[in-house]
Amino acid sequence: MKRFFGFFLTLFMIVVLAGCVQEKSSSDVVEIEFYMQNESELEIFEKIVSDFNDTYPNIKVTMVNLPEEESGNVLNTRIQNNDSPDIYNEWFSQDSFNKIEAGAVLDMTGTKYCSYINDDVLKQTAYNNKNYLVPMTCNFMGVYYNVDMFNQYGVEVPTTLDEFWQVCEVFQSKGITPISAGDKDGWNLAHWVQDVIGVYMPNYSDDFLNVFDNGMTIADAEGISDVADIVINRTKYVQDGCLGDGTSEMISHFVNKETAMMINGSWQMAKLNAANLDFEYAAFPFPAKNAENTKVMSNADFSFMLSAQSSPERQEASKVFLEYVLTEGAKYYIEQSGSPSALKDIKPDTHNYQAIVPFLEEGKIFRMPYSGRWTDDTYLDYTVALQNLVDTSNKEIFYKEFTDALLISGKPATYIK
Repeated sequence: MKRFFGFFLTLFMIVVLAGCVQEKSSSDVVEIEFYMQNESELEIFEKIVSDFNDTYPNIKVTMVNLPEEESGNVLNTRIQNNDSPDIYNEWFSQDSFNKIEAGAVLDMTGTKYCSYINDDVLKQTAYNNKNYLVPMTCNFMGVYYNVDMFNQYGVEVPTTLDEFWQVCEVFQSKGITPISAGDKDGWNLAHWVQDVIGVYMPNYSDDFLNVFDNGMTIADAEGISDVADIVINRTKYVQDGCLGDGTSEMISHFVNKETAMMINGSWQMAKLNAANLDFEYAAFPFPAKNAENTKVMSNADFSFMLSAQSSPERQEASKVFLEYVLTEGAKYYIEQSGSPSALKDIKPDTHNYQAIVPFLEEGKIFRMPYSGRWTDDTYLDYTVALQNLVDTSNKEIFYKEFTDALLISGKPATYIK
């Protein structure tokens, strides 16, 4: 019954959204839809859209946003039904590759819009040497910490894994929960473990291939035991009931000074900056066993795709909106969010992540290990395997479930070596 209800609810939402955005009868105004998939930065884009509509009276942008757990499925279904939004945000993932392969996305290669983007970021997000994604920001994974709390207890920023666990012990001894977690929303856990995989599994790309092609199990991969041990050890230092807490609770614990740290990505800075904190926060990289081996997971982040299904008139209007976002809009977005910029002429305020900046500038970074190497279904099953590991601390079951996650969905045809 739940499945039938979910199907009809999704169908209803698609029909409603399809009717929400139509070109006005007046030939002087074109109405386009911007489909926003990132709830954490919704308020920022509400202002950008409002300012654009005030500046360009001949174009009306309507922003549509659904809960994140629904938005991807609704978007994919609309595209399959030839009812794509005119412009939407996406990420470099198998999901975006599928849209490209379906012919649903405009090729932006060599356009003036790509000229705003740093060359290395454009290369990172190219698909078959063409640019369908137009990135505006990059991201990083790190450990947010309460600077005032660290100073109060004389705690130094850790640079090795042992030091990190020692910091956790100090705060726990003071009656303070060391780490805020939101494992109910599995991507919080899964993204962090992608960071851990990149630092602790030196051959992860070959290891995934060997699972796909050569009958290897993930248990045989170098460093996987360290990854599992880190996940298990973290459970000693997070709040009780972390598997029942989602993103909002995770942020709330940190904002309300109930925890000293929160492990997450740069995309959460918009929430922290808007929270009117009465303490200073900063971020440092999740450390390797030895400081010289620490790296930062960093990817192109907030990116745009334009629909090939829209009428030529709406495509041109979408390009006007895109250029505004990449120029005037981006100044406001990056100022408010603090995100690392993918744009040549717009630089962010980095004071909250000074400990991470040298890694970004010196190229001590890696892209999310699953990106371009797993299907989205694999990522979902891997997330469940991690949640089970947090719940049970059983490494053998985790290895089996992780291996199964890779094998059930199979290797993407466009595997990035």
